Amino acid sequence: MIDIKGKVADIMGNSQQMPTMSSLNSSSPDDETTSLLRADNMGTKSKSTASSSEITISTLAESPSNDEESQRSDEVMKKKHTWLMPFFVNIFLACASFSIVMPSLSPYLIEVGASMSYLPRAVASYSIGEMIGSVAIGSFYEYTTRTFALGRGPRISMIMSILFGIVGSALYASAGWIDGNRYIAQYFIVAGRFLQGAWTGGQQAIEQAYISAAVEPSKRVEFTATLSTCAVLGFVAGPTIGALLSMIDTTVFGLKIGANNAPGIFILLANFIMMVQTTLFYDGKDDRTGEIVDEADEEEQVDSSSGTSGYKPFNYMGVAVSMFLFYIHYYSFAIQETIITPLSSVLYEWNALEVNLLFSCAGVLSLITSFAVRLLARHVEDRILLVASILIGFIGSAFLMDLPFSPDLPVWRFLAGFSMVTVAFPIGRNVVLGIFGNVLGPVNQGRWMGAMIAISAFPRIVGPFIALGLLELVNWKTWLEFGICACLFFVVFGLVIQYIDLLVPYEDFLDDFEKYAKRNRGNQLQQEVYSPIPSPIIGRSSAIVRKQRVQS
Repeated sequence: MIDIKGKVADIMGNSQQMPTMSSLNSSSPDDETTSLLRADNMGTKSKSTASSSEITISTLAESPSNDEESQRSDEVMKKKHTWLMPFFVNIFLACASFSIVMPSLSPYLIEVGASMSYLPRAVASYSIGEMIGSVAIGSFYEYTTRTFALGRGPRISMIMSILFGIVGSALYASAGWIDGNRYIAQYFIVAGRFLQGAWTGGQQAIEQAYISAAVEPSKRVEFTATLSTCAVLGFVAGPTIGALLSMIDTTVFGLKIGANNAPGIFILLANFIMMVQTTLFYDGKDDRTGEIVDEADEEEQVDSSSGTSGYKPFNYMGVAVSMFLFYIHYYSFAIQETIITPLSSVLYEWNALEVNLLFSCAGVLSLITSFAVRLLARHVEDRILLVASILIGFIGSAFLMDLPFSPDLPVWRFLAGFSMVTVAFPIGRNVVLGIFGNVLGPVNQGRWMGAMIAISAFPRIVGPFIALGLLELVNWKTWLEFGICACLFFVVFGLVIQYIDLLVPYEDFLDDFEKYAKRNRGNQLQQEVYSPIPSPIIGRSSAIVRKQRVQS
């Protein structure tokens, strides 16, 4: 059996007070690379295993430097990371654009003469584009960051991603201007949604990979949560903007702009704003993963006594558990956003106003949770927040089951379960992305973050079909659907507890690996435990020198 108490006690004992950020503020441009490495190591050690110290939650709560550390963290966000403001604007506009389209999508299809059977294709095309775009643009980001001069790779990748949004929004808006050919019009809508999905998927991959490169491990969850608050604000503001757009009925240069294609015009303008402010204010120079390690330094990193034979070990289980947990959280989220509206209508006969009020409250709750995660991440170990998100999701799913508690699902339990699942999602998403970046280590994470965003898009493709099918199978009883969700949370809880020692920054994993290899004859360890496939982890050195590239 799994010693859950022992595992949790290990986490509590390994939690340490976060280091200050004064070293980042005091570094000069000449030694910026060394300062970043030192800050990265400091952040890593703040969450590493410390066998000689035991710090409890009460100790962390009573630490007199927590307020001072929070103030320093805010100062660093404002002064050091100038890329935050462009990210804030891009994320807000992208999320507002997503929530604006959904209410008007089906009326738009009807307006252009398409059948309602075409609606699932239009909805799924966005998520498919998000899957493909996140992987493709994430890979392009990684290539350009390694190939081009410092800062150019991230900027070019972000601009290319926004270009997909511009083209997609133009196609979507112009579908209403095509007369006499409904097939072309509906294809414009589907193609537009696909390209919009590619834009948002690529943008998310770039932003998360950039955070992993520009922010030290101890602060990644906090920064991810900070950006998530902008996303939630966009989702909340979107319906309000959409309501204003629905009142538009005019003609400009002979082109009709109405309630259905006005969202496309808004998204097009939003993309142009994103393009301008990205070009002006985003330099991309905080991502230094394109640094080239000197060959002599690289050879020195190969420790023959560890038996790695020139390969750095890769934390396969840490990566796999993070990806699986990310999928579970998004599956639960996709189920909830799909079936809550029809479910509340069937069970409680709620009207559209009551359902909209429910989702408005959910948006506010998500916003509060994102703010809370940002603050908690400064004082609470990431893995504790991770376990908390799983437990909250499990309890929320159990509350939404109408069996074995009672034949029917009372309203109070429906609201309680809905609220807990709503809270679990932003905690899980932000913490998993931060831990995932730490597990991967000091490497360009464009492809990896692209794969992670693709994983999040997949449940939104298959989730609605599965959820509605399961509800109809048991005559709109909830025990089967949410029972599956609860079981998934329970399984991933067991995996996290089993492999929680691997959900650590790569530097800690590498230290433990080398120590264990020396005790157990590294060659045998590599052959029996670790794959011989070279890992994507780039070896670290105390002296990383960037080779000067000729700027064209």
